[in-house]
Amino acid sequence: SLWHYISLVADAIVPVGLLLGILRLRLDRGRVAGLVVELGRGVPAGGLRDVLARALGDPTLQLAFAAPDHAGYIDGAGHPVELTGRDPDRALAPIARDGEALAVLVHDRTIDDENPGLVEAVSSAARLAIENERLTAQVRAQLEEVRASRARIVEAGDEERRKVERDLHDG
Repeated sequence: SLWHYISLVADAIVPVGLLLGILRLRLDRGRVAGLVVELGRGVPAGGLRDVLARALGDPTLQLAFAAPDHAGYIDGAGHPVELTGRDPDRALAPIARDGEALAVLVHDRTIDDENPGLVEAVSSAARLAIENERLTAQVRAQLEEVRASRARIVEAGDEERRKVERDLHDG
């Protein structure tokens, strides 16, 4: 009868679904374990975003670090990053240590739906590397500020020199 066939199909689907769930869990654990191994080998400066993108399976992943003055976020090169007004298909995963913001992962929202806890596991495994990369990005941002300040000082000095030259020339 029809109910007998439905019962047989249901009896076959449940174990397959359970097996797929276990397989996905092992794959997710494998991703995190692979990330830990890769981080242990060392990641070149600026390469952390790519490592995290591979671990999460999201090539569009963005990594934004807390700015030195904690007023916003910067990318790995030290340039400001705007996190407001983002695409609704993107999710923000803040990463902090002892209540201090370290970084934010901007990732595909479907990762949270398909693999709950994966982003948190990856960010926890990478927290130390993220902190090191954040410090490097902050140094780059401060270096850019120093360069800009130096350029302004040189320009102001040149302007004053030209003014003195004009005054001397005019008598």
